[in-house]
Amino acid sequence: MSFFNNFVGSINSVVDSVVDTYSTAKTFPNTIIKVNGSYYTITKLLGEGGFSFVYLAEDEKKQLYAIKTIRCKMGKEVAENAIKEAIMTDRFQHQNIIKIVDMCMIKEEDGSKTIYIIMPFYKRGNIQDLIERNNQQGKSLPEKLILTLFRDICISIQVLAEYRNRAGEHIPWAHRDIKPANVLLSDDGKLPILMDFGSARPARVEITDRKIAMKQQDDAAENCSMPYRAPELFEVKPDTVLDEKVDVWSLGCTLFAMAYGESPFEMTINQQGGTMALAVLNRQFRFPAGKIYSKTFQDFISWMLKTDPKARPNIQAVIKAVNRMLSS
Repeated sequence: MSFFNNFVGSINSVVDSVVDTYSTAKTFPNTIIKVNGSYYTITKLLGEGGFSFVYLAEDEKKQLYAIKTIRCKMGKEVAENAIKEAIMTDRFQHQNIIKIVDMCMIKEEDGSKTIYIIMPFYKRGNIQDLIERNNQQGKSLPEKLILTLFRDICISIQVLAEYRNRAGEHIPWAHRDIKPANVLLSDDGKLPILMDFGSARPARVEITDRKIAMKQQDDAAENCSMPYRAPELFEVKPDTVLDEKVDVWSLGCTLFAMAYGESPFEMTINQQGGTMALAVLNRQFRFPAGKIYSKTFQDFISWMLKTDPKARPNIQAVIKAVNRMLSS
């Protein structure tokens, strides 16, 4: 049973409650925090961004965890978003999707609240770390290995796209921020694990007027990384429908980065200048010469990077294509 079943009431009631009472916001090495009866010792900072920090910590049995802390000084919105992200992550149960071990909200001495989200720690880091190590060493990943990892990333996206609620109703979701930095690697390096669901939204959004278009565009600007963002999220147009194919575009960019060291549109900007938005909207990218990857591999990437979502494959077709390439 999910620990979220122990959270009583709505998001707002959770935000207004205090789940635990013991904490310190001074999260430096050797700080001890208590989350729902378990003690964790912070050992070092792993990363930070916005209102959040991610720390390496160990429990009383010396098991390592990653602890994400979100300090909520700006009213309810930050807390609500953090809890929604955690609930979203818990909704999609799969080996290729990050699991949340525990979470709580703690009231600090100054009256603010801090949310602690406990997750497994993976010592290899994420695929972006792998890309950067290869870039520094002048190495490239073998095509077969890239496709094997990529297939599992696609499977995690398929879980979102095929999601059904408890009543059996099909409600597709889109992650909307797929990128190498949001895919962890298991300790044996064989299993990619999708993380960071703060950007996830119901996939299918009917854009009936300019107000809805601007709301979706602003949301994408805030939550979807530009080098991996689908063109229809850069310029959201009335009388269109956003759908789960935004993730297929991001997957194409991610596969390109796994092979060539950066997203196709980062490469364009670095080589030619200009703006990211124009590069994406005009589909300005090309494959580097002299690389080791097959034309079939490159054509596969190009297929996912169709500017028109109607011409872009769905995730099921992408997985079938990967399987064919791996079996050939």
